[in-house]
Amino acid sequence: APVTDAPTPVPEPLLQQGSYQMIIDALGVNAQVNTYGLDPNAVPEVPTGPGAADVVAWYNFSAEPGTGSNAVFAGHVTWFGNAVFRNLEAMANGDEIRLLGADGTQLTYVVSDVFKVDANDPESLQVMRATDEDVITIITCNGTFVDTGDPVYGGEYPLRLVVRAALAETLPGAVSAGG
Repeated sequence: APVTDAPTPVPEPLLQQGSYQMIIDALGVNAQVNTYGLDPNAVPEVPTGPGAADVVAWYNFSAEPGTGSNAVFAGHVTWFGNAVFRNLEAMANGDEIRLLGADGTQLTYVVSDVFKVDANDPESLQVMRATDEDVITIITCNGTFVDTGDPVYGGEYPLRLVVRAALAETLPGAVSAGG
């Protein structure tokens, strides 16, 4: 029989969308992760409305965590006061970021890079691209807030802080009996 190049199957996600937390002990973060996508202008959506300060966005145009590529997350640095990633700049190489599922499944990532990019530079979007490694990328605003009078956001930050972390450990949750 001829040999065919079958596509490599993507592993089954280990975490159920909408039912896991991002925990960063070094920053005192324990936040719900919710699913977001692109708006009609192909711009990544961010949490808005009540409670937005405490939510972490996982982008459904990126890999799901633990499936072998780049899972991209974002959250606010400020949102009518301090927000979930207000201290993200304090992250350092070697710090741990845990994703904890409702069933006890835990993925532990170790920070390998912390850097800033210009929010208006199209090249800055490279950080959201697929990777050959199982990593997470966390993005938040950085720099000095510029008041633009925007009716939703009020203004904008000129920079983005990016934290990249590689999968170091996977702990399975409780095995449920099928039925």
